[in-house]
Formats: sequence, structure tokens, C-alpha cells
Amino acid sequence: MIGYSEIGLYVPDDKSQQNEKHADAAITALSGYLQKRPDDRIARDALINMYLNANRTSQAIDFFVNYLKGHPGDLDAVRSIATLYAKQGNFNESLNWYEKITLLDSKNPESFYVYGVVCYEKVAKNPPANPAEKISIITKGENALQKAIQMKPDYFESMAYLNLLYRQQALVETDPAKQQALIAEADKIRNQAVDIIRKKKAAAAGQAKS
Repeated sequence: MIGYSEIGLYVPDDKSQQNEKHADAAITALSGYLQKRPDDRIARDALINMYLNANRTSQAIDFFVNYLKGHPGDLDAVRSIATLYAKQGNFNESLNWYEKITLLDSKNPESFYVYGVVCYEKVAKNPPANPAEKISIITKGENALQKAIQMKPDYFESMAYLNLLYRQQALVETDPAKQQALIAEADKIRNQAVDIIRKKKAAAAGQAKS
């Protein structure tokens, strides 16, 4: 209750010393409570929100890393770390943790889809200067999306991003023939995705009429 009271007194974006004391007190109280009751997710979420509101992303990451030592299979914790590293701007660490999700949740095509999307977002919006590094990220994303499609053949969202990654790869490719082959493959995947969407819409329309 002390922790929740201090959260109530804390004012986001107020950098005054007194306000920071409220953040410190909330974090101390909730951390102590969670040491005794580590499975209380409501208290854990309150603590994480406190970290984020107080712009203490590194502390939030440390909390989850320590938590995983006793709960190595907790997917929510792994997802949180991946998201927090992304928020911090540390793409390489974020990608490492997204990869851990595909290992822990290896039967879920969505895990591979998310990993592929993260790879695309990096190379499309904030690409590394080194072409070899960019290709490495593209390849990882393509492999993940292909895995998702293998598991779920009508996964048109994965197809859409695989198409985009092929086009990113074509931008880096220096061999004109290989470049055209990549664009052709991208077009093929895109058309497959469009065809699946069309069939799903037709099926949904048919059900609505019946």
C-alpha cells in the first residue's frame, strides 16, 4: 500500500527532487513486496509502469532480467525486455530478445512474424550503414517470416512483410539479374497475399448472406 500511495503522489515529467523521492519510495516499496510475492502480476505491472513513467528504462530491464532467473520460461517477461530495449533504442539487444521469444514460443507463427516485422522496421526506417549488416538483418527477417508461413500457409501478413524484405534486399543487391529475381519473388509473394485476402473476403461475404 505504501508503494501504491507513492505512485499516487508521483507526477510524471516533474523532475523536482521531491517528486523523484516519490518515485524512489514507490520503487523501493514495490520491489520489496515483489521479493516476497514475485508472482503478483498486478504489483509487477505497477512497478514497471513506475519505472517507465519515471524514465528509468534500464532499471525496468534489470528487474525483468533478474525475474527471469527464477522464471526462465515467462514469455511476458521476455517480451517486456524486448520492448524495453527497443524503447531505449538498443536494436541489437532488442532483436536478441525477440529471437528468444521465437525459441520459447517456437510453435506460434506469430512469434516469428513479429521477429520478421522488427527486422523490416530496422532496415526500412533506420538501416545500418554497413550493407553486410543490413543484409544480415534482412536474412534473419526473411527466415523468420518464411517459418511463420510454413506453419500457417495462409498467413498473408507474413507474406506482406516478406515481400517488403525481398524489396529491401533488392536495394542492396548489386547484381542486376539477382536484383530482378528478388523483385520477381517479392511480386509473387505479394500476389499470393492479395489472393488470400480476396478469398477470405469472399468467404466472409458468403457467410454473411447465408
